[in-house]
This record gives sequence, C-alpha cells and structure tokens, in this order.
Amino acid sequence: MPSIDPVPLPHDGPSDIALWRIDIDFAVSLDAPFFSSLSDDERTRARNFRRHEDALRFATVRAALRERLAQALGIAAHAVRFTVDVNHRPHLADSNRVDFNVSHAGAHGLVAMSPVRRVGVDIELHSDRFDWHSIAALTLDPEEAAWIERLDAAWQAAAFYDAWVAKEALVKTTGVGITRGLQHLTVLPRESTRVTLRNRIPDDMREVGAHWLAAPGGYAACVAWSEIALR
Repeated sequence: MPSIDPVPLPHDGPSDIALWRIDIDFAVSLDAPFFSSLSDDERTRARNFRRHEDALRFATVRAALRERLAQALGIAAHAVRFTVDVNHRPHLADSNRVDFNVSHAGAHGLVAMSPVRRVGVDIELHSDRFDWHSIAALTLDPEEAAWIERLDAAWQAAAFYDAWVAKEALVKTTGVGITRGLQHLTVLPRESTRVTLRNRIPDDMREVGAHWLAAPGGYAACVAWSEIALR
C-alpha cells in the first residue's frame, strides 16, 4: 500500500530544526488510505483544485505534516488542529509546543518544524517557460536585478530562483514581511549556503537567519528561522 515516507534533510541551521522532503506520487487517488488523517475542510480544499496535481501536492504535504506533528505532540494525526494568526500564518490551534512551515512545488514538498523557534521554508521548480523578468520588480531589489543581468545568461534564472526562495522563507518565518513585497530584502549576490541580508535590513528581519538547501535537480530551496528562541 502506498505511504508517505518523508526524507530527513540535513541543513546548516540550528539543531532543533527538523526538515523533511516529501516526494509526491501523482498516480494516487485522493481516496488513498494515507490521506485518511485529513479533515473534512482539507479534503474539500483539495478537491476544489482544478488540477489533480495541485490537489495531490496540497493533500500529500498536509498529510505528511499531520504525521510529523502527531509524533511530536503524542496524538493521532487526525486530531491535529490548525488555525491562522492575524497575518494568515498557519499554526497549531491547541498547542504552542511546535512551530512549523511547509512548501511544495513540482514533485516535491518541504516540511520544517522546531519546538523552540519560528521556521520558514520554500521550494521552487525551475521552469523554462517562466520569464523571471516579468516579476523582477516585485521580487528583486534593483541592485539584485542589475547583478543578475551581468551574469552569463545560462546562470540568470538559477540566481533569480535562489533569491526568490530565500526571501519567501525569510518572510514566512516572520509572517509579516510579505506585506511590503520581497523587493525590500537583498540577498544577492550569493556567496555560500548562508543567506546574507545586504544593504538596509528591515527591523523584522534583524533576528532571522537562513540557509539555502541542497535541492533536487532543477529546484531551489531555502530554510529560515528566528535566531532568538521563542521559549
């Protein structure tokens, strides 16, 4: 019988952060047994996706998240309850013992968890059909855009995706930065796996760290965290 088997991922962040890759099987049905932990609302949300692939991405990552949280909390996966804060960032409804974040793209998802700090994660699939220039003004600082344009054309898209996943992971950690747009952060040029915020650092990003991850071929990924433990 098919099952969700998250793959633990190594990373260079704090040791309390657990990180998993979820590989999505697009051949399964939403009626498969390993989706049994999903709530009625989650099932409805999955079935409302127009594309079966999008439904499976959401359902698979949510079911895997439920399994990971259930193990951490010592409860059944179907008993995990979610809510959102004022910035629409998901968190546990009945406990503050674990913070978590998820992302999915293409055939993979990521789940990050920590019992002591806020976490954010993002994964994106490189697409040959996507013109990164079309959203550069909404995603990149002008200096970043100029730096990418100076790269060899073969490396420009990869550099854009590096910036995109780093910024998404950072703002998902705080839950507030996205309201001002990703272009208010500067993370390029990239010099190592450690994400270095450059130029003027917004107040809500001064105590946040991040690392790019070793993603599957054709993907970019990043994990971020609050430097100061919440408890």
